[in-house]
Amino acid sequence: MAGESNKAQEMGKNLDVLATEKNDSATIVKKKRKGVLSRIWNGLFRQHGDDFEKRLQHISKEEATVLARMKKRSQSWRRMIRHLIIFSVIFEVIAVIYAIMTTRSLDLNWKMRAFRVLPMFLLPGLSSITYSALVTFTRMCDRKDQKTLEKLRAERQEKIDELKEKTNYYITQQLIQVI
Repeated sequence: MAGESNKAQEMGKNLDVLATEKNDSATIVKKKRKGVLSRIWNGLFRQHGDDFEKRLQHISKEEATVLARMKKRSQSWRRMIRHLIIFSVIFEVIAVIYAIMTTRSLDLNWKMRAFRVLPMFLLPGLSSITYSALVTFTRMCDRKDQKTLEKLRAERQEKIDELKEKTNYYITQQLIQVI
């Protein structure tokens, strides 16, 4: 019995996965650090770039960032267009009032009247040009983000397939189907 408990203790010491420390009321779980030689050995002979979990997490974070950026742009786009329409209407009303007030005089020639009425006709054109520029810019950014999203999804699928190949997932699946 005592021999079994000694073996269990030795086995627990040999496992370098987790070490626990007991305090007064709580148990703290710490991960044991690797030794210097182990780090050097892994640094020299480990295959770099095979950390699938980190790469998949990075891809997921980047995908979430792109999706959040697209959602934020969509919401700000609606608000910006709403404000553009409101300001366009307000400025148009101001331009009409300005045109009426400044052309009431009878001693103005036709060139001066046309010049004072000009803002009333230019503001709608300016608003439509601004709107089309904003639409073009937003679509360009959306296309870029959509391409990035597709690229990230393809890379994630490629990494998953590569992981399945390395872990013999397909062979195991075929064996299970045979049984």
